[in-house]
Amino acid sequence: MKRLTYSPSGYRRNMQISRVPLFVFIEGYKDRYVYDQIVQPECQKAGINFKIVTAEEIGISGGGKEALLKFFDYLAAQSSLICDFKGKTTISIFFLDKDVDDILGIMRKSKHIVYTKTYEIENYFFIHGALSEVAAASASLEVRLIHSVIRDNTAWRCRAATNWKRWVKLCLVSKSCSIESMRNYGLLRSPINDGVSGSVKPTEYRWHLLDLKTHSTLPCDDFKRLFRRLCRRVDRIYSRGQHDLIFKGKWYACFLVEDIKRVAVRRRFNRNQLETRLLSDLPLTLNYRDSWTEHFRLPIRNLIAKLEI
Repeated sequence: MKRLTYSPSGYRRNMQISRVPLFVFIEGYKDRYVYDQIVQPECQKAGINFKIVTAEEIGISGGGKEALLKFFDYLAAQSSLICDFKGKTTISIFFLDKDVDDILGIMRKSKHIVYTKTYEIENYFFIHGALSEVAAASASLEVRLIHSVIRDNTAWRCRAATNWKRWVKLCLVSKSCSIESMRNYGLLRSPINDGVSGSVKPTEYRWHLLDLKTHSTLPCDDFKRLFRRLCRRVDRIYSRGQHDLIFKGKWYACFLVEDIKRVAVRRRFNRNQLETRLLSDLPLTLNYRDSWTEHFRLPIRNLIAKLEI
């Protein structure tokens, strides 16, 4: 795919001359459908158009959230988050995955930035999506087979998140210490578990913990205190059933694929890019007028109201 070569200033000029009053900035192209479904009803009621723009389309190095925040800072410095140009008002809103920015204390506070309540947007797919139906359709299996392992959506997610709880702790410590070598949340699988749903491998766990200590710039005692403090925080979050605040949503897909393989037994099923298809099909089953979307829709309404003043 050909990359666009806009500069921040160039994109700002494009916004000014555009006839679109609302620009919606998102991290990646895979989020387009979800945010379109959330934003479109609000703009339709207000009788305005909007444009969704991904981070790569702005042309700032880094990509994803990093690029969006750089562009947000640029617009804020230029007083252009709400821009009046030749009698036309243009408003920008940024939708970002929360990740663990709240725990790290780096969340931006602005009416133009909306973070997910969960770790990332994909968590909503597994909280509110039709897991059994999508899994069955994607794998070309009977729904009743999938129901046998996902009798309760909440319990299924809790089981998956609990299985990787110790890996979540290591990921959180790694992020807190700004250690990039382990890639932590960027990994598609927990390297300390025996397979997707297996138990923790003690040797692997100790090795990763030692690697964290080695790469941390903290003195040994300070690192131990940080580790204990973050582990306690993870335990509290899990005890309240709020694991989706710190458990990466995309990880659920590999648990779902594992369960599909297990119940399929000797049946032939569609294995081709199954994780990818689950993540792309689940958004089709979400109710975008349900209460969970109000967190995203309210800031849109508040900003749109400024266009009508």
